[in-house]
Amino acid sequence: MNDSKDTGVGGLFQLPKLFGFGKKKEKSKTESEETEIYPLEKAKENWKTAISYYRSEQYDQATIYFRESLEMLLRANCHGYISSSEKNLTALAKKAFDNIPAEISAALKFINPHYTLVKSVYTAAFADDIYEKAKKVATWIFSQSSYTKFDLDPK
Repeated sequence: MNDSKDTGVGGLFQLPKLFGFGKKKEKSKTESEETEIYPLEKAKENWKTAISYYRSEQYDQATIYFRESLEMLLRANCHGYISSSEKNLTALAKKAFDNIPAEISAALKFINPHYTLVKSVYTAAFADDIYEKAKKVATWIFSQSSYTKFDLDPK
């Protein structure tokens, strides 16, 4: 018999805690969680990176980063929880804004699928088209929000 004031759970039942079981693990922030917290800063960073790739004629990477920048801009304007797995630009736009002009919607649909890197597929003309559409969408997003703005032509 045990004279101590024990709850009856002891001995072998406490052994797992010795090895770290039963303890809550603190989650480290992954990159996707950090982008959820700071989507506007991430959008600016992605846009600058896209412009840099675009100017150095690395069109594959430029296309990816233009798209990611728009995704982060849209996330910055969404209210409430948005899953980090939500990547569809059109769906994000609908969550962020009530009315999306047809021209903006068409641009989003055009840019939407270009989020995986495919080496040397994109031509200069295609990258020009992506850049113009992305700039048009970003400018429209800026016009809809008083706090979402940054330089679209960084030096």
